Amino acid sequence: MKNDVITVGVTAVGSEGEGIARREDGYTYFVPGALPGDRAEILSLKENKNYGYGKLLRLIEPSPHRVEPGCAVFGKCGGCSLLSADYGFQLELKRRAVADALERIGGFDFKTVAPCVAGKSEFRYRNKAQYPLVRTEKGIEFGFFAPRSHRVVPCADCRLQAPELNLIAAEITAWANEAGISVYDEGTGRGCLRHIYVRTGREETVAAVIAAYRPDGLDALADRLWKKFPKTVGLVLNLNPKATNAILGEKQRIVRGRDYIVDSIGGIKYKVNYRSFYQVNSYTTEKLYDKVRELCALTGRERVFDLYCGAGTIGLYLAGEAASVTGVEIVPEAVENARENAALNGITNADFFCGRAEELCPKMAEDGARADVVVLDPPRKGCEPALLDAAAALGPERIVYVSCNPSTMARDCALLRGLGYELKEAVPFDQFPHTAHVETVVQLSKGEIQSKKIRVDFSLEDMDMSGFQKGATYGE
Repeated sequence: MKNDVITVGVTAVGSEGEGIARREDGYTYFVPGALPGDRAEILSLKENKNYGYGKLLRLIEPSPHRVEPGCAVFGKCGGCSLLSADYGFQLELKRRAVADALERIGGFDFKTVAPCVAGKSEFRYRNKAQYPLVRTEKGIEFGFFAPRSHRVVPCADCRLQAPELNLIAAEITAWANEAGISVYDEGTGRGCLRHIYVRTGREETVAAVIAAYRPDGLDALADRLWKKFPKTVGLVLNLNPKATNAILGEKQRIVRGRDYIVDSIGGIKYKVNYRSFYQVNSYTTEKLYDKVRELCALTGRERVFDLYCGAGTIGLYLAGEAASVTGVEIVPEAVENARENAALNGITNADFFCGRAEELCPKMAEDGARADVVVLDPPRKGCEPALLDAAAALGPERIVYVSCNPSTMARDCALLRGLGYELKEAVPFDQFPHTAHVETVVQLSKGEIQSKKIRVDFSLEDMDMSGFQKGATYGE
């Protein structure tokens, strides 16, 4: 019952990295901070009919995979749910996550999921950071939000961020303290500074100050950044005066330089606005894109359609080995960015169109357009069934799906099986060491249409709230 202290064994982890523990009668609890192999005492915080939530009180027998997290705010900021597990075990957990989702959600008898591709480094891999600000007895500090709250946990040196990100945030915070600038208070709606937002590449860095209104002294801040950080190419003021949880506002002013960096992956240059989507782990991204290209099996004759093209990052990476690339994206700014990136690289066989793929692709198919390969790289919620229908209507021999969520990927692969595509290969990538997140690249090839019933009632919300019932657990 609620508030009981219970002894449990931890057998798996959930989709957010929380331990999944069972008491003697088999009842299941989700316990943050617990790892498979732990035997522990927990406090029951909440109990539903089929599962509950617990707080880790004491380890009776720790998992053999436990290590010292080495972070003063581990468990407080919520960013590194697997930091207390050895890295080899993390990779295996992520491989199992993909295999589990394909089997339980997708209904695949697919046992051979490749080992998870490790990052070049477990630490200092993130090329983008967004730090909320808070005023404490020490002055203004930056850090991260505690789990499921807007309480800021100060953290001067996050070990996941590239060193320059933490140092720039510290410099901006020092400037704010010296200038006596106020910090925005969500409760009162008063104050100025809200967040620090920094993006870096191999050779360039851009920083943004998010504020409710323009603070004084931004030119002096620009002088400091240009002097101390030679890679700096831009400082931006982003204005967000609204009482909202959104980090970025709609208006911005460039204080100095520009609002983007130019970065490169595998020899392809990309113009990346500070607020644009861009993979945060540059090293693993190159490995992932190489795998996408391999699974596309390009010979120079293929027509490739990239149906969540964003700023064209994947499509342009493939263009050199394809006859043509057609990108479709609903965000106008991203489409313009993709066209700029094509011009930046002298790529002339890539075209980008703005609109909903489920609407544009059927029209293109009616006009005779055909694809040899379709690449899908959707957001966490996955693809709408209509988009998968549109992809299949182009008649590709192969579909390569890039996923940041094993659950929705498995659902969509099951729907594609019903459209005549057979799952051939699944390769996980650890884009985010020490977190529960995993990227996956899968290849599907045209085969016989399957008549097996496919689940279409699945939703991401279901997985997040009742993952154990729906199969969003792994590690057993």
